[in-house]
Amino acid sequence: MKRLDESLIRNYLLGQKTKHQINAQVFMDNPIGVADHGDLIQTVENELGKIAEYNDKLTALDELTELKW
Repeated sequence: MKRLDESLIRNYLLGQKTKHQINAQVFMDNPIGVADHGDLIQTVENELGKIAEYNDKLTALDELTELKW
């Protein structure tokens, strides 16, 4: 079985984290109402949750790669 390259997973997770960081920053810098995002505080909180989720996934990947099965 072919092994999945760790850097592919890491880069994907970093990209997702960065996307949510940018989204949160845009909403904080430009707090105007958007039809899909009526509750801006909740929207930013959701983005922060996604950032935390991807941080956790990156930490888990670090722990997994340290094991070196």
